[in-house]
Amino acid sequence: MASSDSMPVPKKNTAYRVVFPLFDADGDLVTGATSLDSEVSKDQGTFTDCTNEATEIATSSGMYYLDLTSTEMNADCVTIIVKSADAKTTPIVLYPQEGGDIRCDVTTWLGVTVATPDTSGYPKVTIKSGTGTGELALTSGNVALTSAGNTAVVDALYASTAENNGSLTFKTLMRVLAAVIAGRVSISGSTVTFKTADNAKTRAVVTTDSNNQRTAVTLDGTD
Repeated sequence: MASSDSMPVPKKNTAYRVVFPLFDADGDLVTGATSLDSEVSKDQGTFTDCTNEATEIATSSGMYYLDLTSTEMNADCVTIIVKSADAKTTPIVLYPQEGGDIRCDVTTWLGVTVATPDTSGYPKVTIKSGTGTGELALTSGNVALTSAGNTAVVDALYASTAENNGSLTFKTLMRVLAAVIAGRVSISGSTVTFKTADNAKTRAVVTTDSNNQRTAVTLDGTD
């Protein structure tokens, strides 16, 4: 275990490090406590020796820590007593947290009742229309993009990869498809050439074998 087990809230069935002082009969911190004996009780069961023993935080601080194992923390109520030949017995009571222990009110938001969701399990959200931070410009309930916004969306779509193996973007792929579907076609032996509709640029060159199966394909989706 490590200092990382010193969590602000103990968790059930999870290793936990608890830190505490040892006092003498006068209420003074005890340094170098001897004959330390740490015992644990789970859910009011019989006290048994802890797996680990209390350790003083250096140097001569009078403050100690005890590492409890996940098994020792597997209870709703964990009670610890730390005995010493030099100090009064120190009692420690923990209530390890588990799911459902902490009550919270999820029916309100900043004191306002949360709207009943249209679909169970999904929060109902109202979008604030506007152009400020955290707002969306709406027209008849739909997101309204400016011309610059429209251009940005289109540019992003065009630049996205449409075919990973060939590293074709959506824009270049659309150019090739347009030529194959609606462009000029010429055949010379085993070579089929697809050009743009105005016959100005070659977009695809396909080589076939005697079975008319494609053996090589060259694509050009550039400007």
